[in-house]
Amino acid sequence: MSSSSIEAFPTPLLSVDLPTVRKNLQSMADYTADHNLNLRPHIKTHKTRLFSQMQLECGAVGLTSAKPSEALAAAIDAEDILLAYPCFTRSRLQLLDSLCKDHQVRMGIDSSEAAERVSTYLHDQSDSSIGLLVDLDIGHHRTGVSAAESVVRLARQIQSLPNVRFDGVMFFPGHVVPNHAGVEEGMANVRANLVSILDALQTAGLKPGIVSGGSTPTAKHTHLIPEISEIRPGTYIFNDLNSVRWQCATLDDCAAIVHATVISTAVKGKAVVDAGSKMLSSDLCGADPQSGFGFLIDHPGAKVARLSEEHGEIELGQSDWSPRIGDRVRILPNHICPCVNLQNELILVDGDRPPRRLTIDARGMVH
Repeated sequence: MSSSSIEAFPTPLLSVDLPTVRKNLQSMADYTADHNLNLRPHIKTHKTRLFSQMQLECGAVGLTSAKPSEALAAAIDAEDILLAYPCFTRSRLQLLDSLCKDHQVRMGIDSSEAAERVSTYLHDQSDSSIGLLVDLDIGHHRTGVSAAESVVRLARQIQSLPNVRFDGVMFFPGHVVPNHAGVEEGMANVRANLVSILDALQTAGLKPGIVSGGSTPTAKHTHLIPEISEIRPGTYIFNDLNSVRWQCATLDDCAAIVHATVISTAVKGKAVVDAGSKMLSSDLCGADPQSGFGFLIDHPGAKVARLSEEHGEIELGQSDWSPRIGDRVRILPNHICPCVNLQNELILVDGDRPPRRLTIDARGMVH
């Protein structure tokens, strides 16, 4: 984490240290190469063409996006794109059609309605085609089909529809985090659920070409599930306090930092900075919800205890810091993905080179 001459830029701001980004990208690329995995990073974390290009240059086979508008803005350089979120509304289907014209596109779905809607739209509008991955619920309980017979039924339906094809399955193991001794058990449970579904598909003559999984916390435990063919981590490019507390990164692996300025010390035992919920987001740390709204890198004894829109309230606690008006602080966000989406731009720091502004291409993309 480097501050360089970032002090020349007014706060609040988000900086990204490029040497740390390069290190993170290479580390994940090395892991996937060592374990014969394809890497398809999720761009929801960075939402910029520059970082998409860096991931592709570092060996990614394609990119993952939640929305076609996000992909068209920030993943356009990839030939192969996975939308890990079903397109259902007409506005998203129109954008999906545009994406399909120039890219190999796949999408995750978990319902017959989504399969039919996509098939009908593409068949009627342009005769484009798309690969579909059946979204599995293997324990996270957010989206996905859990029963093996239902997965087989949906895969068969996809095969029967025009302009779509069954390309495989995907899942998100978000309930497994590596900050405890049970990570191997958690991955073993995921594998058991996954294998039962894969066996059912195999028996039905529907062997998936792609088995897509992964998250940043579980990414480097993927070798425990050899059936997985590709992973889709996102946060690993920057990391955040969640990554540190979940023990899949260290502070030195954290590339994205919020810089803020003390604007008030009027209340005893407290400092207020100019970064609130519009800068840091209101997400708590998943691994340590009582830790506040970010980590004060230079004052670890203090706590970002409360956020309003424009104010970050820091309780000094047992810290020996005596804040003064105008002091600058560095805050590691709990969850970097929404933090990035709150910004129009970030500041790139690259060693001794002058820091520069970078527009966040897909900021605010909602379709």
